[in-house]
Amino acid sequence: MNFNGIREKLLEEAKSSPNLLSDLAGLENYISESYHNRSFIELLQNADDAQSTKFKIIKGNGLIYVANNGKKFTQQDFESLCRSASSQKVKGETIGYRGIGFKSVVGFSKEIHVLSGDLEITFSKERTKSDIPKASRVPLIRIPHKLCDVDRKKIETAYSTFKSEGYTTVFVFTGVTADAIESEFNSFEYNSLLFLRNIIRTEISLNGLITTEITKTHVTESDLRIVLNTNGSLTYWFISNEADSSIAFSIKEGKISKLSSGQSLVHAFLPTDDTNGFGVLINGGFSTEPSRRHVIFDSETISSIKSCSKHIIKLLENNLSNKENIDLVNALIPVFDPRMIQFMKNSFSKKLLEEIKLLDSEYFKSLKLCPSWLNPKDFQKLTVSDENTISSYFYELEGFTAFLKYLGAKEIKFVDLISKINNSELSVLGIVQLTKHLFKSMLSNNQFNEAEILSLEILYSDDQRTSMTELKKTSASIDKSFISLLLENGLTEFDIKQVFKKYLPEYKFEITESIEKRNIEEPQTKESNREEGSVVNWFSKSKEASSNTVKPSLQRWRSAEEQTLAILNLNGFNLEDVSKQNIGYDLEGYDPDGHEIQIEIKSITLPGQKFKLTNNEIAVAQVKQESFFVAVVRQYENTFEIALIPDPVNNLDLNRQCVQWIWECGDYEYKPMIFEI
Repeated sequence: MNFNGIREKLLEEAKSSPNLLSDLAGLENYISESYHNRSFIELLQNADDAQSTKFKIIKGNGLIYVANNGKKFTQQDFESLCRSASSQKVKGETIGYRGIGFKSVVGFSKEIHVLSGDLEITFSKERTKSDIPKASRVPLIRIPHKLCDVDRKKIETAYSTFKSEGYTTVFVFTGVTADAIESEFNSFEYNSLLFLRNIIRTEISLNGLITTEITKTHVTESDLRIVLNTNGSLTYWFISNEADSSIAFSIKEGKISKLSSGQSLVHAFLPTDDTNGFGVLINGGFSTEPSRRHVIFDSETISSIKSCSKHIIKLLENNLSNKENIDLVNALIPVFDPRMIQFMKNSFSKKLLEEIKLLDSEYFKSLKLCPSWLNPKDFQKLTVSDENTISSYFYELEGFTAFLKYLGAKEIKFVDLISKINNSELSVLGIVQLTKHLFKSMLSNNQFNEAEILSLEILYSDDQRTSMTELKKTSASIDKSFISLLLENGLTEFDIKQVFKKYLPEYKFEITESIEKRNIEEPQTKESNREEGSVVNWFSKSKEASSNTVKPSLQRWRSAEEQTLAILNLNGFNLEDVSKQNIGYDLEGYDPDGHEIQIEIKSITLPGQKFKLTNNEIAVAQVKQESFFVAVVRQYENTFEIALIPDPVNNLDLNRQCVQWIWECGDYEYKPMIFEI
């Protein structure tokens, strides 16, 4: 290490141009101000570029020590450290590349000692001013001085400890402005370490020891699972790597969890202040302003954004075929409506979404989406063999349909569903939606094959699906409960009569009262393999049941549907939440005996409080009968109560109220099972 040669060269330059040295002092101050609250990150970045696996900061006796176990300083590294913007780092191969980041530390230190291998130097304004008295002001990091014996003695004990722990480079900051460095450290987010190439352990002791261990496990050759262990607090991440981009998904309770808009930052290996518009962290070779707070849109950034857009499309294409990947897909749905992109100001998220659109994916252009007038569950039944459709579960995701339409997907047309309708076991709600859409289209003079349309089994008579052609043959009447559903869902009685007048003019349009009366006033039963009261008996003795069942870990912020689902599934049920699909119930699956079950959840605040059932819910209950349950639930102080009521149509006294045609019940047996929260 030619310390003397480099020092003499720098001294000669400074003495020959003291004004330039003063200018460099001003530049150094500007850099420090620009990098406000980023000095800690810059030191971390430099350590990672030096291929360090360990990074440590400790404070003691008015000094701050920053150490890493990376490559020792070379002569070229030493000279680059002294000069400004003379880094030999190559962009893309290292995080830092400008050669000015280390200058940011002047904001919190009066003097800096650097020890690395044979290099032992000091940067000191006071000593530099003594060497160059003609300069009106001097920079801290420009002229190196030999580490004096007095300073060596102050730090030798700590330095020996660092070396014994395997650290190879140590920076010692004296005259430290404690508030500045501690404020910066307190605002540090540990997920900032996710995209570092080499560092897997940090140890920071300012106001107490904080240790972070990074565990990386390869899922594939390029994809990783990462655990950040910060003082025993674990956070989990899945990182997908593709070409020049990396996407990090937060994992909570074993599932991918979508990040909020404010959390979804752009990383240029270390975080910027820019958000990316999706529920993930995105890392790439983005150019940033000197402070690294914001991305600048030069050619390299645009190229990296293109790589990210391809990465996102590839992830979506590979994961939309399996409902098990719904959480990953959810995290890749924009946090804003892409249809509003034209009104957005220029930003990273806007440019990324524009690049995604420009890819013009053939996969998405070939997709057939559930139409807005049909529920996704029945749409899936109609298109079960079609490879160009997506599981109904994905439609529960907020913004999913709008995003896929933005990417080129189109809603399927009614004519493409016609051939599947009669052979599909559709819900009552699905039939209502098909009927409504068809009738509206018929009244709008849309062209259909009349014989084909009239043969569609999209009406209910005597509680059975039937067609207009069959009605004409048998002179049967349409169930009044079905007409009520059509009216509730947007058709008018005039619309219905006009369709019959236009297409079946000889048919006498009548509405039968028999189904409604039979189901509500004269309950009918069906044969079933379900043991009578088996599900309700499971709930009948709260104390006994509580002692024999698993006690779930409940959280107050969860919805009634989420609480009920968690409790039942921990106690022998196998259910899933379908509440967002609007199909007449909230949960579906199997009871502890393996029988099919549908559960509609109604929240109350006091036992005996009335609850209401909509026509959609009643219609499903009429069809499902003893497999349909109402779960009356109540959260009370530190407990959550569930009372299951089977077959509400036949077992409850329902009063029809003319308030948007709902069904109200105030007389039911409330024997809840109680769970602690």
